[in-house]
Amino acid sequence: MSRSDHSDMRIGCPECEARVDASVPPGPGIHEERATNRLQGRETACRNCGHELELYYY
Repeated sequence: MSRSDHSDMRIGCPECEARVDASVPPGPGIHEERATNRLQGRETACRNCGHELELYYY
């Protein structure tokens, strides 16, 4: 069995309130000693209504 390095997220669509499943790759996180925290993003769409969503993470 293989392990994925991605984290699964479940969010609600702001248009139709359907559950949207998405996964994001691991990021560096927020570290106080690092001044260059990189905000990353990922796009996905609701399978129910097609609304486009943008997810942001560190």
